[in-house]
Amino acid sequence: MSVIKVRNPVAETVAQKVDPAPRLGDLNGKRIGLYWNMKAGGDVALSRIRERLQERYPGASFAEYQGSVGGLMRHCTAADSDRIAKEVDAVIGTTSD
Repeated sequence: MSVIKVRNPVAETVAQKVDPAPRLGDLNGKRIGLYWNMKAGGDVALSRIRERLQERYPGASFAEYQGSVGGLMRHCTAADSDRIAKEVDAVIGTTSD
């Protein structure tokens, strides 16, 4: 007698919980990273965010970042994340999805 094993082709979901970073009380005097993954429109959103934050927090400074892996869309590697975290107080990223 033959036995047929039926398998579910759907992968089980892996849940990871990451607590958000603590909020900064004030952005004046802080360095803010602006991360763009190269998706269309993300640069426009970051430009507008920078303008608005500069109006509200004139003492803030900004640094622009893109991921180091990929072609048309740039991915942020763990090394990129570590480097950015050392250089700025906070990061704003866009995906334009």
